[in-house]
Amino acid sequence: MKIIHALILLLISTASLHSQYKHDYIWTLGTPNPQNDPNNFVLDFNNGQVKIYKYLLNLNFRHVNPNFSDESGNLFAYSNGCVIYNRLGYLMENGDNLNPGFIQQGTWCEQGYPGGNQSHFFLQDPGNSKILWLFHLSYSESINYPYATFLRVSKIDISLNNDLGKVIEKNTKIVIDSFLTFGEVSACKHFNNEDWWILSPTARSDTLYRTFLLTKAGLIGPFEQRIGKQLDQVYSGGGAFKFNPQGTKLARYGDGGQGVFLYDFDRQSGLLSNFMQLDTPKYVSLGGAEFSPSGRYLYVSTRRELFQYDMDAPDIGKSVIRIDSLDGFKTWTTVTFGNMQLGPDCRIYVVPTTGVEYFGVIHKPENRGMACDFRPHSLKLPYYNQLTRIYYPNYRMEVAPVCDSTISFTTGSFDFKPYLNTISIYPNPTSDELNISLLGSLYQTSKLDLINSFGYTVASKDLKPGDINFKMDVHAFAPGVYILKLQDKSGMIGLEKVIIE
Repeated sequence: MKIIHALILLLISTASLHSQYKHDYIWTLGTPNPQNDPNNFVLDFNNGQVKIYKYLLNLNFRHVNPNFSDESGNLFAYSNGCVIYNRLGYLMENGDNLNPGFIQQGTWCEQGYPGGNQSHFFLQDPGNSKILWLFHLSYSESINYPYATFLRVSKIDISLNNDLGKVIEKNTKIVIDSFLTFGEVSACKHFNNEDWWILSPTARSDTLYRTFLLTKAGLIGPFEQRIGKQLDQVYSGGGAFKFNPQGTKLARYGDGGQGVFLYDFDRQSGLLSNFMQLDTPKYVSLGGAEFSPSGRYLYVSTRRELFQYDMDAPDIGKSVIRIDSLDGFKTWTTVTFGNMQLGPDCRIYVVPTTGVEYFGVIHKPENRGMACDFRPHSLKLPYYNQLTRIYYPNYRMEVAPVCDSTISFTTGSFDFKPYLNTISIYPNPTSDELNISLLGSLYQTSKLDLINSFGYTVASKDLKPGDINFKMDVHAFAPGVYILKLQDKSGMIGLEKVIIE
């Protein structure tokens, strides 16, 4: 009886762990145009399968797309490096003018901030789960010196504005250095599994690294360390600086022919050690690096080739295996290799360096050599990825499984939810009555909610199968921007913006 009880507790515990720490379960990508059929979309790892949905995000994501989901995997906040938006697709209060300077003053932000790989990411405050920290690298504020110069932090209180959040601190400079790298900032949990180490490399000739510790008491540092070889500043936005999921090793792939650097990392002290430059050809190309879930294999991707290293080999450099090279597949241009990110489903996603509508996928990264089952251009996207790079720290390090290998993946049969094609409304703007038509049939009981910019539902209407046309009186509502959300028991199936005058 005790054994059965223990097994039940274990199953409950395992299920609970898999249902928590889903802060990286939604990946935001794409562009909002054209307005009647947005090309924003998300990769969704919830509900036991990888799905792609069109989604009303209202932002252009070019190189930068930090985002953060709640414990259950619901998207909460996201950014393109120029602004911060809330979960309803609106500008978060005080979320404008992120990374101020010549980028904001010009037209670059129309496409999103032109940051490097791993230049922006969110961390939850160790002492207050309602506070999010955004770490972000930015250029100098003068166009006369267009180089990475500032490491900044901004903070969000997600409990404000009816849980839509508010930016309570913005653009605070924690590092000012004209030799910062353009990207490749990385984060790893402290040995206590609560605090976070943040590592920021420089391109200085003395090989300076700065390290911060995010604790319940706030941000401590910087601490300084000099190790390894000098990094190249110009090429630093095109490589990678990745911890293994266990936080014991750090790998850097440097664009511009700098090759592969490898370090050991002490999660207690925050120090790097045992620097190694792998004895391999120095690849000259944009690319990325990522570890398998167990940390056994390191994958390095250039624009043209994909390699695998065995961390358990007596000579890591000589363990290199070339997994694949470009096969010439094209859409409007060649589908290359590039940036890589371990997904919550234990697959590694390879994001091309070209703005194409495909990702590559390493389906079995724990297998040696060709058995890793890499399939280039196998994940079809609903729209071109605009060169967006993807990076998430390991939010689950030693507190939950690194990833969930039971999440299913089916190529070629994705569930695209064309949200804005589901509902048609007129007139819009309106001050009196809203005419609503559904572009398709309802197959189950559904609900239509009108939500104001503070996240409050101000009107609701229950719908039954077969309902197509109806009206909603809005004359009593304050002028502003609202969201009309259609949902059934499977979740949201329609979304439209309404302007009440």
